[in-house]
Amino acid sequence: MSEIVKIETIFFKVLEDLKDYLADLTLVGGWLPYVYAKFLWNNLSAQPVTTADIDFGFGEQKAKVYPRTIFQMLSNLDYKERHPRMDRMYPVVLYKEGKVPIDFITFPDIKDRTVEKFIGNEISINKIEKFDFLLNYKQSIEVKGNKKIYKIYCPKPSAFLYHKAATFIDRDDEQKKAKDLHYAYFILRYAPDLGIIYKEMSEYKKKGYFRNASKNINEYFQRKSSHGCLMVEKENGLDRYVDDLRQDIFERFKKLREFI
Repeated sequence: MSEIVKIETIFFKVLEDLKDYLADLTLVGGWLPYVYAKFLWNNLSAQPVTTADIDFGFGEQKAKVYPRTIFQMLSNLDYKERHPRMDRMYPVVLYKEGKVPIDFITFPDIKDRTVEKFIGNEISINKIEKFDFLLNYKQSIEVKGNKKIYKIYCPKPSAFLYHKAATFIDRDDEQKKAKDLHYAYFILRYAPDLGIIYKEMSEYKKKGYFRNASKNINEYFQRKSSHGCLMVEKENGLDRYVDDLRQDIFERFKKLREFI
């Protein structure tokens, strides 16, 4: 079994573990290109680059009350606890089968009670400024694996793209910047409804979201030899479907600059 198939299998095992909580979770991060391509766009030829990490966002709770926190439920299954700080027992990051980390992300002003009652204070939570944008512009997608169908929530492709265009610049790690830009390129290249995506991004801009997005993309994709084009080309790797990959990258981001 190839490594990607192993990770894909674990992804669906995690969805099964969290099936009772999925209505209040939003899948974010590196698994979105996979979900978009395979289950939203039905494009089986696209080859998304995923990460091992499985990231879920959450916000304030709906009316549903859960009898157990996510930590209480997952800690009874095949997850290993790893400690970000060795001098403290909690919070921990949970690893499915000891291999794949499950990360939970929210915004800084989330109510402490929400974290305590839904996730559990024992789990490490990443709090990111303006993360609620991704939670506000989401849609449900049905995904199929392990012979089961799960309805999960994901940011709309336009929201994921717009968020990456605005926030990649905040990454300290150049490799993470490159991954963010490659995710953006993946959508620009494979989404079948770019017209709708551009229109939705224009609406985000009108509402005042991420006014720095256009500046960021202009800085990194001003010309074919710009740093952003080189980063995406390297992250993408050899591509047998595009004769001049760097030119393709430049042209797609040039078009994006008109709408953000």
